[in-house]
Amino acid sequence: MNTGEGIMRSFQRISATMRRHRLAKDPSRAVLFGVCAGLARYTGLPATFIRILTVLSLFCFFGATLVVYGVLALVLDSEYADREDVYVSRSFYRAHW
Repeated sequence: MNTGEGIMRSFQRISATMRRHRLAKDPSRAVLFGVCAGLARYTGLPATFIRILTVLSLFCFFGATLVVYGVLALVLDSEYADREDVYVSRSFYRAHW
């Protein structure tokens, strides 16, 4: 296998992962808001890799990185926001507290 075939397989794997998941924050693996963990889950890349890229982009594009991260933190839903069991537990606590 040559390098081009390996790269194509990597892109195909990432593309298949992106089709399977929707872009959302991942609060279960969050360090700050869960944006990097959500991006990692969406792309299929390791969360540490996404976090390192984010920190490196802070050094190169400080303002743009903060704006993009802030917008994603505000706009993206939580990964579990549409799951029924979480909705039931939230409504249970609202009714009993």
